[in-house]
Amino acid sequence: MRCRHLVPALLLTLGLIGGCAGSPPLPPARDYVSAAADSLVSLRSVRFTLGVNGVVKGLPVRGLDGEVSLDGGAVGKADLQDDSGRRKVGYRLSGSEVTLSGADGEQVLPASAPYTPEAMLGPEGGLRRLLTGATDLRGERWERVQDTESFRIAAKVPAAVIGGVVPEIKSDVFVKLWISRDEPRRLVRVWLQVPPTSPQDFAVMLELALTRHNAVVVGAGR
Repeated sequence: MRCRHLVPALLLTLGLIGGCAGSPPLPPARDYVSAAADSLVSLRSVRFTLGVNGVVKGLPVRGLDGEVSLDGGAVGKADLQDDSGRRKVGYRLSGSEVTLSGADGEQVLPASAPYTPEAMLGPEGGLRRLLTGATDLRGERWERVQDTESFRIAAKVPAAVIGGVVPEIKSDVFVKLWISRDEPRRLVRVWLQVPPTSPQDFAVMLELALTRHNAVVVGAGR
């Protein structure tokens, strides 16, 4: 009788082992991150969507959608929140100025240096520094993101690195990176968690999606 009860358990165990053995191993996370960082050296334009779930002190942005180019600046729509409330505007960044267009007309402001195309794209840009500065890399799984088969990688980015990209963030952050399986490896999504600054606060999540790498003509069709 005892043997009869052992048979199903044995079969289940063998099935689980067989299932695990049939799963292909994940590639080295560092190889994918390094390859994506190399691709960012030549990134001159991209379409992006940024969402912010929560409030980062000093950063009055809840969402951005648009196109950015080293040759043509940036253009798109912004969801902003500051002391005066929340508003949705169009924006165009050209040179050292950004023009906001909303229900109250147009407003021209100086462009914030950390968020110009030159500060974000290219070999010295913030996106590449985010990848080259990431530590504790750990491959997690394959996922399909924006019709692109992608390798999801968890990592940590030290405060000294992320502060150079987003000055308003003062602490280490946890990130997840999605990098395309196809070559050249492309960074297609970044999820970032900012720890709370006090016990009364909540963690803030930022998510950045990137598409049309080097295929964007800023302002086309707008």
